[in-house]
Amino acid sequence: MQFICLYTDDVDLADSFKIFFEGKYLIRFIPEREDLQNHLSSKDCHCQALIFDAINPTDADVQYLSKIKQNFPYLKIIISYVYFEEKRLTERLLANHVDDIIYKPYDFGEVDRRLQKLLVKNNEPHSVDTNFKDNDNSHYPKYER
Repeated sequence: MQFICLYTDDVDLADSFKIFFEGKYLIRFIPEREDLQNHLSSKDCHCQALIFDAINPTDADVQYLSKIKQNFPYLKIIISYVYFEEKRLTERLLANHVDDIIYKPYDFGEVDRRLQKLLVKNNEPHSVDTNFKDNDNSHYPKYER
């Protein structure tokens, strides 16, 4: 069984993922950023992919995902959000730090196909950096506007 972390504050969405993917993926629902960083840094974490549900992606999300990708290079990251035309710049920034972008509303069959494609390439467990700290901004790249 493959392990997926789902970062979202939407309990109904988490339940939908668990129901749809029951028996195929073990979904770990994580509603808080602090809990996400703690889980990814724990020795008990077996997550091979992270689905990051962003309501409205911000520069802070880009920076946060960049740090996760840096600390856990084998972790496949998918960000999901509702597409808006004005999000094109943010999307370009996100594309440099995530493995895939999925737009809402979800087509769970498409989510499954993308997960399978990413996880086939991901046969190695991710390395654990227990020094990951989200509140230290010194490691974040500076983006020019």
